[in-house]
Amino acid sequence: MTTPRISLQNDVISIRVPISLRRHGGKKHMILPDAVQEAARLRKPDETLVRALAKARHWQGQIEAGEFRSLDALAMHKKINPSYVSRIIRLNQLAPAIKLAILDGRQPPSMDVQTLQRPFPDLWHEQLAHFGFEHRVSPPDA
Repeated sequence: MTTPRISLQNDVISIRVPISLRRHGGKKHMILPDAVQEAARLRKPDETLVRALAKARHWQGQIEAGEFRSLDALAMHKKINPSYVSRIIRLNQLAPAIKLAILDGRQPPSMDVQTLQRPFPDLWHEQLAHFGFEHRVSPPDA
């Protein structure tokens, strides 16, 4: 893939960004050049993912504090499906690098709450590969 090009012609600025389209999870995603992806990592965090992480931590805290004896009791109190509660609480098992990337808005574009609710590996280094974080987990510039 080549790098983006900017040109000026008759007072018109043209920006050409080479992209490719890939299917992932039933959706099409644009694959951008590394330079554009680097700029995109400064994007705003996905609020749905951030809320899911917060909900997972909160519910885990409620269970640990003894407010609820089980996931079923929590689900019954919240009037939601116990299966949903267990899938959300499992987000607490995500690698710290993945959680940080989500909070910073640096997760892969294909990552959404539905993706995170599917089974994923227990080992953190396997999670990084599973979710496509091989080159994405470097901390933001200080």
